[in-house]
Amino acid sequence: MMKAKTTYNVISDCRGMCENEIINTIISDRGIKDVEHFLNPNEGDLLPLDSLENVDMARKIVENGIDCGFHFGILWDTDTDGATSGAIMTRYLMNFTKAVSPFINEGKSHGLIGQDIDRFNDCDIVIIVDSLDKDITQYRELVSRGKEVVVLDHHAIDQDVPYDEYITLVSSQRNYDNLNLSGAGVVWKFCKYLDQYFMEDYADDYVDLAACGLVADMMDVSENSMENRYIIEIGLDRMINPAIKKIVGSFPFNSTAISFSIAPLINAANRMNRNVTAMNAFLADDNKEVLKYIKELKKCKEEQNEEVEKLMDNIIVQADGQLDKKVISIFINSENGISGLIGNKLLERYQRPLLILKEIEIDGEKYYAGSARAIGIDDFRKLCNETGVAEANGHELAFGIQVKAKKYGDFISKLEESLENIEIKMARTVDIELDISDITRDLIDKIKTIDKISGTGFKPITVKVSDITEYEVGSMSQGKHLVLKPTDYLQLIKWNWNGSFDDMEDNAILEEPITVIGKLDSGWLGRTFSLKIICDEVKVVA
Repeated sequence: MMKAKTTYNVISDCRGMCENEIINTIISDRGIKDVEHFLNPNEGDLLPLDSLENVDMARKIVENGIDCGFHFGILWDTDTDGATSGAIMTRYLMNFTKAVSPFINEGKSHGLIGQDIDRFNDCDIVIIVDSLDKDITQYRELVSRGKEVVVLDHHAIDQDVPYDEYITLVSSQRNYDNLNLSGAGVVWKFCKYLDQYFMEDYADDYVDLAACGLVADMMDVSENSMENRYIIEIGLDRMINPAIKKIVGSFPFNSTAISFSIAPLINAANRMNRNVTAMNAFLADDNKEVLKYIKELKKCKEEQNEEVEKLMDNIIVQADGQLDKKVISIFINSENGISGLIGNKLLERYQRPLLILKEIEIDGEKYYAGSARAIGIDDFRKLCNETGVAEANGHELAFGIQVKAKKYGDFISKLEESLENIEIKMARTVDIELDISDITRDLIDKIKTIDKISGTGFKPITVKVSDITEYEVGSMSQGKHLVLKPTDYLQLIKWNWNGSFDDMEDNAILEEPITVIGKLDSGWLGRTFSLKIICDEVKVVA
C-alpha cells in the first residue's frame, strides 16, 4: 500500500493583491459573519454564571467549608486542561483558607478509579476537576467516610449513572449552551460565581490558566463558541501566572504559544510520570522556585524525546514491514506514556491509521493498550469501537485505546475490513496563494491579529508560495531544522527536517523551484528581525 499523496486546495489566489484586499478575502472565505465581534469578543458573550447546573449547590458547600474551617482536597487531572483547572481552584481557595491540599495522579490516570483514596483522609471536602468517573464506587466510598464531593467537569455524562446521589456535579454537558467549555473554563466560571457571591474579584487573576486549558484541550474557538473566545481573549491579555510568564518569555502570548510551548511541557511531565512537577510549577510564586520547576519540565521533555529516539529504529522496522496493511500496529516497551507522541511522529511519514500499543495487565488478564492516530478519514475512533472488541476514548482521530490480547487478531481483521472500502483522502485546504513579493510585515501583523485566538473550528491561516527559485540553504539547532532564505528579510523554516541538506543545496545551485505551505510569522532572531513562513511542507518541483 503506497502512502497517500497530499493535495492542497487553495481557496483564493491573492497574488498581486494589497494587504487589505488579502485580509478581506481571507475573512470572506472563512465565512465570518461579524468580523468586529469575532476579533473582539466581549463580556456579553459570557453565558450567565448561574446557568451551570448545580453551581449554587457547589457554592454552598464551599462557603460552608470556609466558614467551618474545613480542609479542602483538590484532585487535579493530569493533562494541560486538568492542570490549569486544578491551579485555578487551588489558588482561588487559598485566598480564603490555607486548609487546601492539591493532589494529582501519576502518569495518565484520571479521576478516582484505581486510586488510593486514603490520601483524602484529612480532607472534609474533595473537589475533583476535569474528570468524571464512569464508576461511582469511589465517590460512594468517600461519602461513606463523611466527605462532601464536588466534581467540576466537561466530559460526556452517562445518564444511567446516579451521580447526584453521591456528588455535586457541575458540568458544561448538563443543559448548558456551550458544550465546548473545557474543564478549566467550568472551574474558572465557578470561581467567578463565588466572586459574585462573596463580592470579591479573585477569579480574573486566573483567567490566563483558563485560556490555556481551553486551547490545549482543543475546544471550539469558532464564531459558534464566542464564550470560549471571550475567556481566551481576556486570558491572553492578562498573563499573571508566574509559570506561564516564564514559559512564554518574550514571545507573544497567543494560541500558538499555548499549543507549542506550554502544553508540550505539561504533556511531557504527564508522559514521564512527573505530574507533580507541573502542579508545583503552576502553584509556585517565588521566581527561583518557578524557574526550578520549569527547568524540570524542560528536562522531562528532553528525556521524553530521548526515549522516543531510542525506540524509533525498531518502530520504523515494524512499520516498514506492514506497508501492505491499512492499519500499522506498533508495539513498544516503555514505562512512560509516549505512545501518542510516537503516533504523531509516524503520521507524517506513513499517512495512514496507526496503533501504538504496549502490553498491560488488568485484573490478571493481558491487554494491549496505548494510542491511536489517523489522518485522511472522518472518525477512526468510531471504526475501532464498531469492531465490538476494543474500547476507544478521545477525539475522532487521536485517542486512547485498549483491547484484550486474545481478541487482538479479531480486532485487526475487523478494522482492516472496515477500512477496505474507505479512501484515505489527503486533501488539505490552504487559505491563500501569495508571491514572495506579497509578503510584508503589515500583512503578517494583520494575519497574526486574526490568528491570535485559533484552534479547533478556526485553524491558523495557511499560505502557499510557489516557484521560489533563488534561495540560500541553512539550518538551525545543529542541522535539526531547515532554513531557506529567498530574500534578506524572509526565512522559510521547516522544523525537524527529515530531508537531505546536501540535496537541498544542489537544488539551490540548480535553481530548482520549490513550493512551500505554511503559516506566516515574524519576530526577532538575536538582533535581526525577519519575516517567516513556518512550513508544514517544502516541496521541490522537478
